[in-house]
Amino acid sequence: MPKYIRLVPNILSTVRLVLACLFPFAPERLWVWLIIGSGGSDVLDGWIARRWQVQSRAGAILDGVADKLFILVALLTVAGAGKFSLWWLPLLLTRDLLVAFTAVYAASISSWESFNKMDVRWSGKLATAGQFLLLLVAVLFPAGIRFALWLAILFSVIAAADYGRLFILELRRRAEAKSSAQ
Repeated sequence: MPKYIRLVPNILSTVRLVLACLFPFAPERLWVWLIIGSGGSDVLDGWIARRWQVQSRAGAILDGVADKLFILVALLTVAGAGKFSLWWLPLLLTRDLLVAFTAVYAASISSWESFNKMDVRWSGKLATAGQFLLLLVAVLFPAGIRFALWLAILFSVIAAADYGRLFILELRRRAEAKSSAQ
């Protein structure tokens, strides 16, 4: 394996960060290409990291931050352009808000390792796919926005429930291990 392959997933995640910064300033006619580029880089960086076994904790964090930042900026920009109401955002971001709350909570109770054990889940990938689909529908097929909004919200709520359940199970496991050690 060439040494440069180790860098490719993080470079692709960094490209997503750049696309997030460009999105609000790009003309609407370019939005679809920025969304496709961001979604494509997300799929490709994960595939390369798994294919060549170059996953790292830092890369996973960079990937997650790039995904969340692009999605947030794009949703805010598209909603700001009147494609859908800003009031939809809390529902669309249910999973992201729950994960952020969980991270703060885990850190506050000195249980960061419990949070850190939460791997990427199919439900999280589904929620991200739903958000990217919503963005594409908003830009390309505005008449289908209502369906895409509800689908993205459904996927986000499913992912929030899945991650919340996983974190609760990990906290219980940790508490049981602690009480059995005493």
